[in-house]
Order: sequence, then structure tokens, then C-alpha cells
Amino acid sequence: MPDTRRKERENLIGLNEAVLDGERMKHAKGVLLIFAFLFVFGSMNIPLNNMAVLYEDVGITQPVERMLPSYTPHGVINIFNDTDFATQAASESWPGSGNETHPYLIQGYSINTDVEVSVYIQDVTAYFEMRDCLISSSTHQNVGGVQLINVTHGHLENCYISYKNTGLDIDNCDGLTVVNCTMDNNAAGATVEASNYTSFTDCSFTNTTTGSGFYQDSSHWTSIINCVLNYNGDYGLESYWSDHFSFTGNEVTGNDYAGLLVENSHYGEYHNNMVFANGEEGIILFDCHRATVTENTIYDNDRYGLSLVGPEYGVFSHNTIYNNTLDGINYDTGGHSVVDSNDVFDNGWTNFHLGASACGMNIEIVTNVTVTGNQVHNNSLHGINLRLATDSVIQDNEVWENYGVMGECGIYVESSTFCNVTANLVYNNTQNGITIDTSDDCIVTHNIVYDNTLYGIYLVDCNRTILYYNDMGWNPTNARDLEGVNDINYWDNGEVGNWYSDYDGSGAYNISGTPNQRDFHPSNSLVVGTISDIQYELGSTGNTLFLGAQALNPDYYEVIAGSATIGTIDWNGGDIHANVDGLDVGVYEVTITAFHVSGHYLSEAANVTVVDTSAPAWVQTPMDQTINVGDWLSFEVRVSEFSEVDDWIVNDTLHFSIDGYFQDATGYYVGLITNATTLEAGTYGLNITAVDIYGNSVSAIITIHVLAPSTPPGGGDPTGLLLIAAGGGAAAVIIILLVIFTKKKKV
Repeated sequence: MPDTRRKERENLIGLNEAVLDGERMKHAKGVLLIFAFLFVFGSMNIPLNNMAVLYEDVGITQPVERMLPSYTPHGVINIFNDTDFATQAASESWPGSGNETHPYLIQGYSINTDVEVSVYIQDVTAYFEMRDCLISSSTHQNVGGVQLINVTHGHLENCYISYKNTGLDIDNCDGLTVVNCTMDNNAAGATVEASNYTSFTDCSFTNTTTGSGFYQDSSHWTSIINCVLNYNGDYGLESYWSDHFSFTGNEVTGNDYAGLLVENSHYGEYHNNMVFANGEEGIILFDCHRATVTENTIYDNDRYGLSLVGPEYGVFSHNTIYNNTLDGINYDTGGHSVVDSNDVFDNGWTNFHLGASACGMNIEIVTNVTVTGNQVHNNSLHGINLRLATDSVIQDNEVWENYGVMGECGIYVESSTFCNVTANLVYNNTQNGITIDTSDDCIVTHNIVYDNTLYGIYLVDCNRTILYYNDMGWNPTNARDLEGVNDINYWDNGEVGNWYSDYDGSGAYNISGTPNQRDFHPSNSLVVGTISDIQYELGSTGNTLFLGAQALNPDYYEVIAGSATIGTIDWNGGDIHANVDGLDVGVYEVTITAFHVSGHYLSEAANVTVVDTSAPAWVQTPMDQTINVGDWLSFEVRVSEFSEVDDWIVNDTLHFSIDGYFQDATGYYVGLITNATTLEAGTYGLNITAVDIYGNSVSAIITIHVLAPSTPPGGGDPTGLLLIAAGGGAAAVIIILLVIFTKKKKV
């Protein structure tokens, strides 16, 4: 026993002795129990073993060393039925009675053997748990770790199994749960065969030498949650003929072959996994129907990111798939599926220098597949490639900056029938935006195709293709059609055609390629007219510049006066009424710029002149004033003014003056009128004028009445006033004396 552990135990025992001295009789039984617990605890050797707990945080594993009680060496365990289990449990003093509330507990053993299976349990219906066990061999041997056959109600937790042929082998078992177990450095990690409702949570299947991390066959309703399947010598996971498989929140990386290989396993759900840097595909689903693959991150795999071979009625959505050596998504045969809202980018560049290239999405030999709402960009060949497809739809995708080496990019439809390419935003691809090649009876409509390096929409040997309501702008050639001898295509639907940035506004639009191909109902992608100069009075409202304009796919318009931006306003694609209120007096060149959704724009300018011809207005018309001789005159007058009051004027500067204040809190301009000298009794006429900075003025004439003081009757003293004053003084004296008397009395 280490000295530190012995001292710790002695200190704890000394503490318990003190408690015994204090209350020995009252707590004897309790102290003895505590003493026994501490003795056992202090006697235990607790090493720091090499097991790793793997936690997932956004697909990143971080090994965390875990403290466990030391393992007790134990021989192999072989249990062949319920009776045998009960007998061994009694003999080994295993806790529990084998029922649901008190399962048998096998715990804390180290079982190391090179000659036979370490733990073998067969034909058992009793409830049991196996916890905190180390199952190993000295070297890689052809013996298993834990083998469960025809067992129900089993639970494994915190077990470490290594250097075995198969770490954990589950055969013909139902309802087993495995939590926080590690299968590491075995020939094969774990296998599940003919077993249903098996669940694995927070487990690790790693570093196999020849087999896969996890293998299952003919086992339904298996779930693998928050596990790690890394660096295995075969696949990370293999699943065959196993329906309703749930694979959620796992990390799968560094496996020699694909991360996941799933065959003929229907109704599977693969959600929120990190699958990256595997030797072949990230995920392969082969003939797996009604599968759901959602919100996974799949990248840096050495072939396809997501490979779908023959699936029917699948949903493949909201995945992030990038930087795989081949296609981001490769869908080969099958149909009736939805490929929705994935972000697929940077695929096919790993071996690009060797002449290899790949698509963001490659979908071939399918029926009734809908590709919608995806973002597909910066792949080394086509963004979306649809080939040998029937009744399929490419809709509402954004496809940009895909750099092909074979001539066509963006969206490429080849040898397909009855397919729709609808409402996609396709731009900055090399070479073409949308190419339809050797395909019949397709509809191409409501797409926005711009800034591709060669053609906007390109048809080659197509028949009965209908194109209308497409907006093709700022491509070197917006539309091209090379028809076969007996082919015919329609560049309008008889009423509505397409929009072109280079349409001159008159007649039909000639399509490049085969002679006499025309759009008979064309429009221009972006059109603006001219603006007329306007003038308005300072402070007035509702002043607008009118610009006739039109765009099928507008973005916004911008209004700039001189170098100052007046506003940036969402544009509905129709005529523009630009508000130019609020300018100061002056002449401004105002420019209106209308932006297409592509970022291309057209601008027009006009002069806006703002004048001030309005005089200030009295807030309240000044009124006559009356004061007495000797009083000081002081009263304010206020005007409202859109520019600024420059001067206040009074006509009689001998007797009066006026000072102009700036604006008050309400925004009015204030003038303060006072007398310039002592005014004699009489009547004075006064003209008050406010003048703005542009010389506009307003005036008002008022009368100032100055009254002489009144004279008392008889000219004598105002005796009454003196008596009142005297009386008031006497009263004040009496009050003061009373106060003084009261204070002295209190003292």
C-alpha cells in the first residue's frame, strides 16, 4: 500500500476514534459501519487506468482519463442458462436477484485470457448488469471478449474490451443496452446478429486490425447514439438487412474504407453525425429504402461524401458536404426521393491537378427525384448533374462558381425525359449556367441565370423543350440552341417568353445557334427610362422623382443627392417614385440606381432645385402692450421658419430694441422686445419685422401704451396708507416681542 494512502486512512481512522470517544454508547453501531467502510476504502488500490472516455462536442472527440476502482482478477465467466446464472451468483456473492428491480451485478473484474471467450452468457432471460470490467488478452488472439447468445434484459456499462478477436459479440439477443463501453484494438469491434432493440450510447469502436468498428446483420431497431467509430482497419460501421436503424450524434473518422456501409437496411435514420477523413466514401447506402439522412457533416473522404445506390423514397436533407475527393452526393439508380437543403461545396479538388474532377451532386438513372433548396458551389465539375432521369425536378437551388473542365457547369441535364428545371439561381459558373443535352419533353422556367462565362442556357439536340419566364442576363451569350434535324424547341409558351439583358426592346429575340430559333415574347432583364428635373419649396413634403423602370427579378434602388445617400429602398420591379424631401435650399444632382438581383444596375440622374420663397410665419400675431411709466418693457414674439431667421427689425430704435434668440425648444425663432430708454407717458406705434436668410419677411404693427402714475385726491399724504403701514409695523413689533418672551420662558 502506498504511504500516502496509508496516512490518509490513518487520519480518517483517527477522526472516527474521536467520534467514538464523544458518543460511543449512543452511536456505536453507526461508527462501526463507518469504520468498516473507511477501512475497505483505504485498503483499495485505485490506479489511474488507461481507459479513455470519449465525449462528442460538434464532432470532436477529446479523451478524458477516468478514475475507476482497481479491477479484481477473475477467471473466465461461462453462464449457460438462468439456473446456472443463479447458482454462480450465489457462489460468487454477486448482488441482485435477477429480476427487473434487482438485476444480477457482475462488477469490477479483470479477465485476461488468450485461450477462450472471457465472458460467455447464453440462454438467459434473467436481468443482469456487467459494469466496470476490463476484458483483454495479452496479445491479439483468436478468442472473443464478451459473447452473448439468446440473452435478454442485459446491460453493459463502463467496460473496456481489447486485444480480442471480436470485442463484443451479440447473437440472437433482444433489448440489450450498452453504455460507455470501449471496444479498442480488437480484430473487430462489436457485432450484432439476429438481435433486435439493441442500443449503444457513448461507446467507442476503435482501432480494429482487420474488421469493422461495428457490424450488424438481420438486426432491427438498433440505435447507436453519441459514439465514436474511428481508425478501424475496415469500415467504421457495416449494417446488412437491418431495418429501423438509428445512427445519431456519432463521430466516424479515419477508417480504412467507408465510414458507414449500409445495405438493404430500410427505414434507417442517420442524423447529426460527423463523418470525415475516411479511406473511401463517407456514407454508403445500398438499396436502403425510406432512409433519412439529415444534418450530417461529411467531408474530406477519399471518394464520395454521400453515396446512394438504389434507394427509394429517401429524404437526404440539411447536410453539409464538402472537400470530398469525388462527388459530394452521388445518387445512382432508384428514385421517389428528395434531396433537400444541403450545402455541397469544394468537392473534386483533391486530385484536380491530375485531371480528375467531380460534381457537387451527381444523380443518375433515377425516377421522380426532387432536388430542391440546395446550395451547390465551388465544385470542380458541374454543380448539379442529372443524367438518365425521368420525371425529376431541379428546383429552387442556388448554384454558383462551379468550375468545370468538360464544358458544362452549373446545372447539367443529360439524356433525360419529362424533367423540370425550375426557379434556380445559377451564376458565375464555368462555362454554362444551365445545359440541357439530348433530353426530351423538359420544362425550363423561372430560372435566373447570369454572369456565367459562356452561355446562360444552352440546349443541345433536345426535342420539345419549353423555356419561358427565365431571366438570362450578362452572359456572353444568353441563350443558345443547337437542334437536331427533326427537333423543335419552344422559347416561349405562346404568351410569355424570357427576359434577356441584351434585348433591344423591339420584335422577337433571336436565339443563338440553329437558324430561326426565336423567342416571340421577350422582355428585357433590366430597363430604366429618364427622369425630369423638379423644383420644390423648402419644407414641403411629398416631393418625388419619377423613374420608369422594370425588372423581373429586382433587388433594390438607391437614391443619391450629390455624394450623400438619401435612401436604399427595396424595389418591387416596377416604376420608381423616389422621395427627395428634406433637402436644404440649393441645386442637387440626384441619381437613382436600380439594381437587378444579380448586382447589375442602371442609373439615371436629374436636377432637384430647392427654393425658399416663403416668409416666416407668426406663431401668434403680436398684440398691443400696456405698461406704466417707469416699468420695463419685455415681451417675446415667435415665428416659424423652414430655413433660418437672419434678422429682427423694429422701426422705432430710439425708444425700443429687439434681440433675436435662436430656436426655442419647439423649434420656433424668438425675438425679445425691450425699451431702449425710459418711456414717457403716451402711445407708441411699433412695426416688428422678422427676415429669413433668403430675404423673405413678415411684419406686424402693434401699439405700446405707457400710462402716467395716478395722483392721490387733494394732493396730501395718503394717510390711510401710512396708518396701514404704521399698523402693520406695530403688529410686527408685538409678534417679535412675543417670540422673544416665549423663548426666555422655555429657557
